[in-house]
Amino acid sequence: MKTWVMAVLAGGLLSACGPSKELRQVRAEATSLRSETDSLRAESRVLRAENKTLKAKVADLEDTLTEVSRERDELKLAAERPAPPPPKKTGRK
Repeated sequence: MKTWVMAVLAGGLLSACGPSKELRQVRAEATSLRSETDSLRAESRVLRAENKTLKAKVADLEDTLTEVSRERDELKLAAERPAPPPPKKTGRK
């Protein structure tokens, strides 16, 4: 039992002397991950803004398509109607 207590105390004393190699590595990795997370968040904001812009363009194009389709349909209907007979000329011979 005394050996176990001594090992725990020795481990505690060693860790109290300063950060261990593993702890420095973990902190460095955490810093790196934090930096990566920040850059991914910034990229995400940029992509959201781009997505919003593209959705607005799509909406405008859909409106234009609807208008052009309506005009096309009106022209098709007008083309299918028989042409009116030419007016009879009245006048002298």
